Amino acid sequence: MSKVAEVLLALLKAYSPTGREKNAERVLIEVARGLGLEAHSDGVGNVIASKGDSCIMLLGHYDTVPGKLRVSVRKGTVSGRGAVDAKGPLAAMLVAASLSERPVRVAAVVGEEGDSRGVRELLRGELPPYVIVGEPTNTVGVAIEYRGGAKLILRCRASGGHSSSPGDSAIEKLISCLERIQGSLKGIEGVSLRPTVMRGGEYENVLPRRAECTLDLRFPVGHSLQEILERIEIEDGCDIILKGSVDPVSVRPTDPVPRALTRAIITSGAKPILLRKLGSSDMNHISNYVRSCAAYGPGDSSLAHTDRERIQLKDLEFSVAVYKKAIEMLSDSFSSIEATHSNF
Repeated sequence: MSKVAEVLLALLKAYSPTGREKNAERVLIEVARGLGLEAHSDGVGNVIASKGDSCIMLLGHYDTVPGKLRVSVRKGTVSGRGAVDAKGPLAAMLVAASLSERPVRVAAVVGEEGDSRGVRELLRGELPPYVIVGEPTNTVGVAIEYRGGAKLILRCRASGGHSSSPGDSAIEKLISCLERIQGSLKGIEGVSLRPTVMRGGEYENVLPRRAECTLDLRFPVGHSLQEILERIEIEDGCDIILKGSVDPVSVRPTDPVPRALTRAIITSGAKPILLRKLGSSDMNHISNYVRSCAAYGPGDSSLAHTDRERIQLKDLEFSVAVYKKAIEMLSDSFSSIEATHSNF
């Protein structure tokens, strides 16, 4: 079994849904040290594994969505919760860092699938100029754009009453209000709003007086959250509460990190594809704090957050080579730039 497969299996066996990463934190430190990297954790559970003082950070996350899956290896495929999103990319990053002859830092953060507390903690310090974000990009893709996102709570109130009476139901009002909101956003290209969690009702024969749902709002580059919120129309007796948000991000393909990744994919024998992703990632948070960034990683992103989460060993091994080559290119490029500046 290859080294990257061994590392991934160790990470998958340490189940780590968002908010419950502690056991995996210990495993991750042991794995990183076993690869010859210096490793420690910070106050929130981020694990930092490094080899020297580097201008490059490989930024992954080891929390996952909830839902434990059986960990297995069969016919060149590794299955388990997080195999794609995003322990597969993280395993490839760790192995690439261990094989690299250049200094490099790997940051495995917590909370990416939740409140992003891990990357927010990283931003309290200084990031290196170049960051590669480890997310599944179908192995040959380089993500240069992510939509912005917001979590909203829609709450509705009604008079309630007996279920056989003509009284008002908060659930019916919520459904009507949701349809109205979605209608008010129609025609804005690239914007989506989907309900993800609904709560309402206490008894089978009582019309509920309160109901609420969580809404997942996504919006592309060129639109602001304020603009979207101003378009939203709601009904009387309903309120919308903003829980959190992140702006969209877009980088140029010719910037140092996406350019290094595309060149690394080419020299590894494949044709790179530039991706504009529908979701959000930690790249949204860091883009304004670094010189250049992009996302790359092994795995079929359509399997993320599903019960079919699995990754091909050949994709893991290919990505190790891509990460390693990108590290070399970025390190050499940075050294050249620094040398040029020192001559002035």
